[in-house]
Amino acid sequence: MTVSFPWYDLASVRWANDAIWRATGLGGTLDRTTPVEEQWRADDLVVSQACGLDLFLTDAPIEPVLAPVFDLDCEDGCYYSVLVGSRDGVAAVNSLSSRSGFTALHTICEPSAMLVTGSHAASLAAVRAGRADMACIDAVTWHILERDQPEATRDVAVLERTCSAPAPPYVVRKGGEGRAVAHRIAAAMQDVTLKAAREALLLRGVIPVSMDDYAPVRAEYRAVASRTSIDMRKVP
Repeated sequence: MTVSFPWYDLASVRWANDAIWRATGLGGTLDRTTPVEEQWRADDLVVSQACGLDLFLTDAPIEPVLAPVFDLDCEDGCYYSVLVGSRDGVAAVNSLSSRSGFTALHTICEPSAMLVTGSHAASLAAVRAGRADMACIDAVTWHILERDQPEATRDVAVLERTCSAPAPPYVVRKGGEGRAVAHRIAAAMQDVTLKAAREALLLRGVIPVSMDDYAPVRAEYRAVASRTSIDMRKVP
């Protein structure tokens, strides 16, 4: 059984993800070691999470079923990033397939070079250490780090926020029991005993989604690709 909520699983909030998963009653434990691309291809995939952009860049047999509703000042089921550091120079990006750290950055800046770090926390560390000049950090990650690991955000200036986009979805295997899994997760998200867990993750609940809801993410990526010299992957 492969289950994971990897996008917001910082060390300080792992207990909250574990509590929500236990409340689904689906059994098993969250996988924190298998790379997400392997999770998405697993025959026993129950649920994982993906960046909205990954839905178009991977050929793994996954589909979105739910989007998190965050406690952010944007539309339900959406999120945004914050630009930190400066507006010029080297950009630290968590991944070249990341909407929040890569595409969103290129909608508001034109960095001279990029440093791929592997995570938003590592991008912040690169900016603080002077190895990069700027980064776009997913707002949920930023607020969790600001609250739980203030040293990670200390002395890093927030310059502006990007436009919002559909939030990283929970994904299931195509043709599987996605509807039943989504129902269990949605019910767990409303469990009154999990208020503290939801607050820790800046979650207010989830809403149902489909591939069509992520069309704006694909369009944004295509627009960035059309005006940059960066070797970006093709999307259908």
